[in-house]
Amino acid sequence: MNDLRVRVYVASMCLAAVACLAYTDWASLGQLPADSLFGLAGLVAIALLSETLAIGIGTSDGGNSSITFLPLLASVQLFGPPAGVVLALCSMSFVEFVVRRKPPDRAIFNVAQTVVATSVAGVAFVLLGGAPIEGTSDPDLAGQLWPFVSFGLLFLAMNHAAVALAIAISHGMPFRRVWQRALDSTASLNDILISPIALAIAFLYVQFGLAGIVVVLLPMLFIRYSYLTTSKLRESNSDLLTALVKAIEIRDPYTSGHSVRVSALARQIAEELGLNRIAVDRVANAALLHDIGKIEEVYTDILRKPDALSVEERAIIESHVTRGEQLLRDLSSVPEEVVRIVRHHHEREDGTGYPDGLLGDEIPIGSKIIVACDAVDAMLSDRPYRRALPLSVVVEQLQEHAGRQFDHRVVRALVNSRVLEGYANSMKAEREEAAGRSGARIKPVSATRRRTVPISAGHYH
Repeated sequence: MNDLRVRVYVASMCLAAVACLAYTDWASLGQLPADSLFGLAGLVAIALLSETLAIGIGTSDGGNSSITFLPLLASVQLFGPPAGVVLALCSMSFVEFVVRRKPPDRAIFNVAQTVVATSVAGVAFVLLGGAPIEGTSDPDLAGQLWPFVSFGLLFLAMNHAAVALAIAISHGMPFRRVWQRALDSTASLNDILISPIALAIAFLYVQFGLAGIVVVLLPMLFIRYSYLTTSKLRESNSDLLTALVKAIEIRDPYTSGHSVRVSALARQIAEELGLNRIAVDRVANAALLHDIGKIEEVYTDILRKPDALSVEERAIIESHVTRGEQLLRDLSSVPEEVVRIVRHHHEREDGTGYPDGLLGDEIPIGSKIIVACDAVDAMLSDRPYRRALPLSVVVEQLQEHAGRQFDHRVVRALVNSRVLEGYANSMKAEREEAAGRSGARIKPVSATRRRTVPISAGHYH
């Protein structure tokens, strides 16, 4: 994390916000009649309520989903860009410092970047012919459509770009990847889809004054309830599946936590490969569920066996992919693509994998990612028949079997990034912590009892 670069970036954003505030035409706002100022105050109140009730959207960076975008659009449409700046400044300052109580640097940055995005989008609104419709006897909403749409899109683009750049600098991630995730986010799509409601807010205010804004509160609450229901359902499904996977793995101390770790690593590699947000989420979910077929008792004794498997035992173990597919198809909430990835997570590039012997590009990219991450976790874990392997050996095995067992792109993403090194360090810390708690060491099993399979063949436990 580059603290100096982050501080410079935050300071630059603050200076830009101050410049925008100095440039804003406050005189036009002061010329509004008292009724209009009350209307603006009502929109500010709605924005504050929306931000206060904002819900988490389950992103790794702790993002939130609110409907403040609607009153912001309505305030610009009704009273002009300066009103939008006032709304953005008041709502973000209150929420960041009072409601969410974020660290001062983050709070200041969020307020500043929102002010900048609102101001710049407001300039575009005016240049494209946009004008406040409050006070006009016959407002031409159709004629204001293009400036309205331009303001919304430019605001969202600048908002997401500013945050994406902050994340990229602070975490040392490529801006392109963070930016793509921002564009792919469900919250961004929701903002775009519900933006026409802002036109309804403006129309109702022109027709009915403050009463029109109050009427808008009802559909806005329904929108937020829809967000909340979707978010809670997603969280519940995820928690349930995670608990189920942990219950399966707890039977074997050598694989406890395996699927959760593989899921986290698969997500990082999917992002390294530039997959979109939906695809990344599906790969991570499939990785979490890839061994769910081992839930049945018939696999337990085989999973704990330290020496070579018989032909019959290997056939049973290999059946876990089709069994997992069957179980997941019975769950209507699991997408077809996730089921497909789980079925093929033991396929190999050379066509010698199972269950279908797929070759190369016939294998889903999610399955290619999981088979490599699966093997990495196995090689970096202690097993009854060997200790965890050094990182250098893991890298050697990945490169040796690239093109045969593993996809070249996935291997490059693992080896050329810092992801694998960080994962290895995390695994080492877990092993040391576990050894410290138990005070025990795993003794290597004699060579005659070791399985006669390549190290890179993945985990058979």
